[in-house]
Amino acid sequence: MHPPRMQQGLPGFDVDEVHNLFFALQPGDALRAKIGAAAAALRASHAPAGRWLREARYHLTLHYLGSFSRVPDDLVARAAAAAARVRETAFDLRLDRFGSFGHRAIPLWLGPSQTPTGLSVLHASLVAELAREGVRAGATSFVPHVTVLRDATRPLDAPCEPEVEWRVDDFVLIDSCVQPPKPFRVLGRWRLDAPGTGTGAEFA
Repeated sequence: MHPPRMQQGLPGFDVDEVHNLFFALQPGDALRAKIGAAAAALRASHAPAGRWLREARYHLTLHYLGSFSRVPDDLVARAAAAAARVRETAFDLRLDRFGSFGHRAIPLWLGPSQTPTGLSVLHASLVAELAREGVRAGATSFVPHVTVLRDATRPLDAPCEPEVEWRVDDFVLIDSCVQPPKPFRVLGRWRLDAPGTGTGAEFA
């Protein structure tokens, strides 16, 4: 049995820690710097107000597993087993536009105007393998994005110039402890095959 999902704000459900678990694409240092530079250019040109994310927090969520009071080892094991069966190839992702979602706390993000087939296939394959492990599916819609600003005061839609090119050759399972705030902890990392090799394998 894994820990119950969070019931924050309800009497009797106060907790010391909050962990968000999710699969994601995680940029390396050089790519994070490029995304940060794009965010800085947006800040200079459009001056959106809100909370700018640190570069270390940049990621593109593939599948959100939930929020928990402690890391659920059984769920992590099932999620890792599912990820190990994913056999997809590396692909190129072009981040070329800034956009936003219409939530009350509006996030601004950098994403692709065209989702590459490789990303769609990776997402679908991961969701299918998670379902085989009894891990519930997340949202049916998938809008790939890297959040750069939270709690924006207004929505925004703008091109990103220059575009940010991302060679995606792996994906990760992340434990994000948001209470108390801690750096991301990578629980697993899985390589995507080079086209034509068919040698997908897990490494951490």
